[in-house]
Formats: sequence, structure tokens, C-alpha cells
Amino acid sequence: MIPLTLPHSPTRLKTPLFSRPLWRIFHISTTPLRLICGGVFTLLAILLVAVCTPAFIQPDVAQGPLLYGLCYGACLVLGALTCLRWQIPSPRLACGISLAVALLLPIVAMTMVETLNGVFTWDWTPRTLIVNYVLYWMFYGIVYVFTGSLKWPMLIVNPLFFLLGMTNYYVKTFRGTPFMPMDFFSIGTALEVAPGYDFSFSHLQVIAILLLAFILVVGARLRTPKTGIELKIASRVFFATLSTAMICVYLFTDLYATVGLKPDYWNQARGYQRTGVVLNFCLNTKYLFLSEPDGYDADTIPTIIADAIEGTTVDESGLIPAVDAPTKTPNIICVMNESLADLSVLGDVQTNIPYMPYLNSLTENTVRGNLAVSVIGGGTSNSEFEFLTGTPMAFFPTGSNAYTLYINDYTDTMVSALEGQGYASTAFHPYYAAGWNRVSVYNHFGFDRTRFMEDFIPTNILHQYHASGNSTALLQQMVEDIYPGEQVMLREFVSDKYNYKQLIEQYESRDPSKPFFMFNVTMQNHGSYNAPKSEFDGAVEVTGLPEGTIYPKANQFLSLMKYSDEAIAELIAYFEQQEEPTVICIFGDHQPIVEKEYVKSLLGVWDLYTIPVEITQKRYTTPFVIWANYDIPEQEIPLLSANYLSSYVMKVAGMTEAEMPAYNQYLLKLSETLPVVSGICVMDSAGNIYEPDDHPYTELLSDYENVVYNHLFDKEKCHSELYN
Repeated sequence: MIPLTLPHSPTRLKTPLFSRPLWRIFHISTTPLRLICGGVFTLLAILLVAVCTPAFIQPDVAQGPLLYGLCYGACLVLGALTCLRWQIPSPRLACGISLAVALLLPIVAMTMVETLNGVFTWDWTPRTLIVNYVLYWMFYGIVYVFTGSLKWPMLIVNPLFFLLGMTNYYVKTFRGTPFMPMDFFSIGTALEVAPGYDFSFSHLQVIAILLLAFILVVGARLRTPKTGIELKIASRVFFATLSTAMICVYLFTDLYATVGLKPDYWNQARGYQRTGVVLNFCLNTKYLFLSEPDGYDADTIPTIIADAIEGTTVDESGLIPAVDAPTKTPNIICVMNESLADLSVLGDVQTNIPYMPYLNSLTENTVRGNLAVSVIGGGTSNSEFEFLTGTPMAFFPTGSNAYTLYINDYTDTMVSALEGQGYASTAFHPYYAAGWNRVSVYNHFGFDRTRFMEDFIPTNILHQYHASGNSTALLQQMVEDIYPGEQVMLREFVSDKYNYKQLIEQYESRDPSKPFFMFNVTMQNHGSYNAPKSEFDGAVEVTGLPEGTIYPKANQFLSLMKYSDEAIAELIAYFEQQEEPTVICIFGDHQPIVEKEYVKSLLGVWDLYTIPVEITQKRYTTPFVIWANYDIPEQEIPLLSANYLSSYVMKVAGMTEAEMPAYNQYLLKLSETLPVVSGICVMDSAGNIYEPDDHPYTELLSDYENVVYNHLFDKEKCHSELYN
């Protein structure tokens, strides 16, 4: 019987179609299988570029058509590299070329990661380029130690670099700040809100994907030079020693910081741009956990606090006059309104209709002002932490999250201060209970009762919503079916209007034998701002722009502010009619992330990452009001940081020196000298603004940091009598 070979058998697919010498150096060949794989690969790459065509023709994309054409050219080059097999007959020449390519690929990898960061490596200083190059090779070297191959470091490490760059791209786009090691602790919260954001590809992502494909195609062809056993051992020992030395020097000495290799604590986005994503991410890992402040002595804490408040009383502190409340324990309601912000602090905001008319008109029986916060676009719980604990994020690593990292045990806060006066306390947040570790944190803060979205929206509805691919229309319809006519949802979040309806219901069902304290975090205004315009009746629109310029995200955000303003008006109207004395504090947790071009035009700058601290502070400013349904002295405060606000609320509510914890008296006194201490800046009473690590108040803030450490972290020698 004659054997039959099928035309498309594996043998035929691997049979060379041609084999040709090239310049007597290279030998190229191909097979049907390589042609098929290369063709499919090329078509997929071309399809990616074609699908993302709109990303290249955006007005803000410099040289978009040129980049678009180069991407198609790159697809053909990648196809050719995949189709053809390149061989070098000379072993020495093959060894030299493999080494040269291996030395050049890290530069391509750096370009890939920094493209996603909006930076090109040729804009770096030579020093920055060298430091990053050595760092990349440290990671390659770790894999080389275990594999002894030039190929596997490229195939294993570079996809991880790409993943880091892509994650940083999205976090920076959605939140306005880069991806930090601390964000791993918040991944659960990030996944919950992710469906509301736009994950469509930009031109930078397309370029980065093509660069990754190039690295993998070329890296897979690398051949490790054949050497003797001694050289193999020596090379592995070298990389093992290099990696170990670099890590140990970083973790156990300050050498890197001494030579300037440290995070840009004041502006992490600026640091990531100037010296690279991978380098800054690694530099921040050292600061995941706090160490004891230099010179800390627990025995000195009572003296620090006593000396600060000696000779004063709470009623004598400067910004808030004494309050003669009709009762010593009025009801207190504190509302941290998600993304509540008046963008006019940035510049001249012109709109077709007013977006915060009620809040801007609220003056009677009102203390109002601007609040300095430490986050922008995200990190809500850090503002919450600053408010409730009286602790500024200035004393924590930039980008860290206090709720997920540092609150692991009972902690005295505003909650315990009020409960000590007989208040019943409730925490209410109309979103998932798991977000920001709030269930555990609220328990450690001692709230009597907590309430989340799952308490009034059935979990089966939430499951159907997620199973539908997070269809906002479906969620709205299902909630409307069980709460007809209630306007529960606005986009995919609980509206402020319904949030305050729930707040009022909890107030009406309170225990009347105890004064009522509620801390409420709203959700309506959470980013992103990509909902259809049809969802917003009477929408606010930015005006006074060049012809043809539209900022849809800014328009949607300002429309949400109008809804919030109307809901706040209804809340206060209700409590105006209540006989029981009630104090309501409303403040914003951070500003939103809207179009950068609009923000830059308001600030009058061309770049958001190299501006002076005085301008940066404007982006970290939100409004606050403290209102009472009885007579209190009206006051306007230009700027106050969030760590002081709860103490001011208690003072406005009439809490006396005898009733207020010594810690809160200390904060009120400190605010007279330094009304702003935040993760962004320090401002003194004369209005001088300083960067957090460059100011003339070192001793004063060192004492404050020691007090904070004793309060939150020194479990053995904590002077709890000062905080509760």
C-alpha cells in the first residue's frame, strides 16, 4: 500500500516554502504554518488599529494621522517578524546580536510603559534613563537567575510591566492620581465602581499594545549564548547579587532617598511623569506601613496637648465664636456629599443656569467656607477619615488609604466623643457595605448602627444588575418597580434626594430619649460622568467657550451639582420645621475628574503636574456649611482642612471645654496657627501656603504627628483619656 500524505498534514505545514541567505549574514526562511500564524497575527493587529481609529483623530491627539499610519506600518512589521525565521550561521555573530537585542529591549519596554503614562523616554534626563534601565534589568535578572535564559525574562517580566502601565493608565484617567502599591488594598472597592467608567482604548494604549507585541515576538527569538558552566554560574550569581543588594539597600538604608530617589510625596503624578511608572511604584512600596516618628516619646503627649491649650478655653478659640445653644446636645447630622465641589474655586465658571444657587445663598445661622482635602477624583474614605478622626493625611504615605491599612482596632473619633455625651450614633452610606472596608471600620469607630444600600435594595436586584453587564437602565427599572415614583436612582447610584429621604426616615424612627448623631456619605455624584445626556432634565452646560468646544463630563458633573443643591434645599427645609435643635454639616470629599483641558483653562495653566502649590491647592478644595435650625453666629472661613471640621461641628453644637476631649481642644487651638494641614499643603493664619515638607512649622507639626501616632498606633502607651 502506498502511504498518502495529505496536503495540509503537519509535515507539509512545517515544510520550508523557501530558504534564502541575506547579505551573507542572515538566513531567512518560512513555512506554511509560520505564514498562517503571521497572517492571523497581522490581521488581528490591523483590526485593533482599525477599531480604534476614532482614538487617533481626537482634537487633543498631537500628530494623530501620522501615529495612525505608523501603527499600520508596525502591524506589517510584526507580521513579517512572525512569518519569517531569522537564522545567523555564525555562532559568535548570533551570540553578539542576541546580547545586543537583549540590551535594547528594556528601552522598548520602558517606552511601552511610559507611553501609557503619556511620557516618552527621550524626554527623561540621562540619569533617570539609566536608573530605570538598571531597575528593569534587576527584574529581568531575577527571572534569569532561575531560568538561565535571555528569552524567558523578556516573556515573563514585560507583560507584567505592561499590566502595571495599563492599570496606571486607567487609574490616572479615572481618579486623576497614579496607581500606587496601596491601591491593592482597595481593589474590592475599585471593582465595585469600575462598571461606571469608560474603558475604550486610546491611541496610547494601541501603541503600547503594539510595542508589547514587538517585545514578545523579538524576545521569543532570543538565544542564550552557549558558554561553559563557570560563566553560567557567574552570570547567575551576578544578577542574584545585584538584585539582592539593590533591594536590601533600598529597604534597610536611606541611600536611595539621599541621592534623590524617593517618591514625590506632594505630587505623585508629577513624580511618575518625571522619573517613571515602574521606578515610582517600587519606591512607594517602602512606605506601605508607618514607623514611629523620630523622637517619639509617649510620655510627652499629655504635655504637648496641655501646653497647646493652656490658658485658653474652647469658647475663646479664634474662628468660631461661642454658641449659646438651646440645648447642650442638639441633634447632629454630618453629610459627606460625594464629589460635592464648586468648580468656581478654579476660575471663572460660566454656565447657562446656576448649578448651586441654594448652597451659595445659605447664610442665616450658617458657618460656611472652603474645605482643604487631601484627595481628588477618588479616595473618598480618606476625607472621611480626616473628618472623623481629626488626623490629616499629611502624616501618611501619599496614596495610602487609612481605612484599609491602619484602622484595625477600636479608635476614638468624633463618634466616641459624642457617644460620651449620650448620643446614639448611626452611619449611613447608600452603596455596597464592602466598600473601603467600612463595615469593619465603622465597628472600630463604635457606631451603634450602620446602614448600607443592601438594607433597602434587595440583593437579588443587585445580582441581576451585575449579571446584565451592569445595565444602568435595567437597574433603574427594577428599583422603580419596588419604589414607584421615588426617584431612587440617578444613573447607577442612589440619588441625593432619596438618600435624604432615608436619612429623614431614620431620624423619625430614632430613640427620642437620646440625642441623634448621623454620619452620612452620599453616592449620587460619583464618577465617571459618561451617562447619556437624556438622563439629565434641565441640564447645566458650560458656556463662554470657543466655538465648537464642548466638555460633556463637566456638563454632566455640574448638572449633578444642581440635583445635589436641590436635594440639600429639601433636607434643610424639613429640619427648619423641626422643634428639636439640630445642627447639619455638609461638605464635599473631593473634586471630580472632568476634562483636563477645561480644568487647565479655568486655572490658566498649560500643565497640571508642574504648577505651584498655591494653584494645586485649588484642585483640592470643596465647600462646607454648618447650619442650625436655631440662632448661631454666622461665619465665613476662607480655608480650613478636613481634620479640623468635626471639632468645629462639635463647638458649633455647643459642646463646652468640659465636654470636649482634650484632643479636640488641641485641634481647635492648632487651627488658629495652621488652619490647613493636609496631604497637599500647609497654610498658616496669614494665608501663606507651603508644601508639606517645606515649611517653617516643623516643631509644631512634629508635635502634631507624635500626638496622632499615640492616638492611632501606640496601643501599649496610648493616652486614651485625651481622645475620649
